[in-house]
Amino acid sequence: MRLYDKPIKAYLHNDLSAVEEHGRQLIYLFEKGYVTVLGEFECEKYIGKTAYIIFNQEDVISVGKGMLRFVDGEDK
Repeated sequence: MRLYDKPIKAYLHNDLSAVEEHGRQLIYLFEKGYVTVLGEFECEKYIGKTAYIIFNQEDVISVGKGMLRFVDGEDK
């Protein structure tokens, strides 16, 4: 896992839901819009095998590169 020294701004271009189980289901809804990319890690389930850790001012989840459009020329 690699956490960025300086978080990167990106645009999440689709709404998405993530489900996490810990004895019960918690559902996080991420609405499309600007998010903060905190870092990345290798993950077989994503195309390109890289997952990005994103924060929407409320929750943190991981998404594949195809879900994000990086802002300010910060293409990863």
